[in-house]
Amino acid sequence: MSNSVDLYCDRCRASVARITLYDAGEGEGMWQKEKRLERAGFIGDIIKFGHAAETVSLFESLLRGDYVAADRIDPDFVGFYCDDCNKIYCKNCWDVGPPEFDEGFYDCTYGTCPEGHEQTVDD
Repeated sequence: MSNSVDLYCDRCRASVARITLYDAGEGEGMWQKEKRLERAGFIGDIIKFGHAAETVSLFESLLRGDYVAADRIDPDFVGFYCDDCNKIYCKNCWDVGPPEFDEGFYDCTYGTCPEGHEQTVDD
C-alpha cells in the first residue's frame, strides 16, 4: 500500500511537492514493478530507486520533517530544501536559474532561496 506526504512552503504555505512511497506492483507507468519513491512537484518529478532500506529511510525523514537527514540521504531528491535556512520552499519562492550544461550535456540547475542562499536544486 502506498503512503504519501504533502510538503508545504515555509514561506508562503504553497505546495512544494507530494512524496509517495510505492511498493513493487503499485501505481502506474513503466517503473511499477519496483519499490520506489516518487516526488511530484517542485521543478519536476523524480523517481528514486535503490536499496529498499534507504528509500524507506528517506521517506520517513520527509514524513517527520527531518530535512537534514533527508538531505544527507539524497540531496537531489530534496532540492527544495535550503540547508542554510533549514527550510523548504516552493518553486515560486526559489529563484531558479537556467539549466547548466557541460559540453552539451545537462549538468545541474542552481537556485537562490528567498533568503539569498544559492545551491544546487537539481543535479
